[in-house]
Amino acid sequence: MDERALEELRRLARRDRELESEADALHALDAEVSAIRRSAEAIAAFSSTYEAEEERRAADLHEARDELARRHDELQQAERGAATARDEAGRAYAEKAVARARDHIAVAEARRSRAEAAGAELEAAAAARPDELAALDARARAIADVRPPADDLSEWASRAHAELFVAVGQVDTQRERLIREANELASMLLGEPTYGSTAAQALRQVERYWTSSPGHVSESR
Repeated sequence: MDERALEELRRLARRDRELESEADALHALDAEVSAIRRSAEAIAAFSSTYEAEEERRAADLHEARDELARRHDELQQAERGAATARDEAGRAYAEKAVARARDHIAVAEARRSRAEAAGAELEAAAAARPDELAALDARARAIADVRPPADDLSEWASRAHAELFVAVGQVDTQRERLIREANELASMLLGEPTYGSTAAQALRQVERYWTSSPGHVSESR
C-alpha cells in the first residue's frame, strides 16, 4: 500500500477533526448570540408595554382596595344587624350575614394582596432592567470574531448571526471538499468505494485493511 497516500489520508482526517471543532465553536457562539437576542427582545418588549402595564396594575390595586373597604362596611352593617336583632330568627339571619361579610372580606383581602404583589413584581422587574442590559452587553462584548454590539442589542445579534452563518457555511464547504477528497483517496487505496463515510471512517477502513494485509505492520499515530 502507498504509505504516502495513507499519511495524506491521516492528515485529511486530522484536518477534518479541526474543522469539526471549529464548526462546533461557531455553533456555540451562534447559540449564545441567539440567547442574547431573545433576552434583548424580551427587555425591549417589557419597556414598550411598561407604562400601560403599570397603569393597569395600579388600577387593579385601586379597585381591590375599594372593594375591601366596601366589604368592611358590609361587615359593620351586618354586625349592627346582629346586635339589634329582636328574635331568634332575626339573629340567625344576621349571623349568616356576618359570616358572609367576613368571607367577602377574606376574598377581597386576597385580591388586594395579589394586586400589591403584582405591582411590586412589575417595579422590581423595571428596576432590574438596567443591570440586565449591562449583563447582556458584557456577554455580547465577550464574543470573539464578531463586531462589538451597538446600542440596539437585537440589531447587533441579527448582524452577528448573519456573520456566524456565513462562517459556518465556509467551514462546512471546506469539510465537504475535504471529506470528498478523503473518500476518493480511501477508495483508491482500498479498490472499492467508501463514499458516504467521514474522513475518520474512511481512514479506519483503510487502516483495518492495511493491518490485515500480509507483510504490513501498522504504525501508531
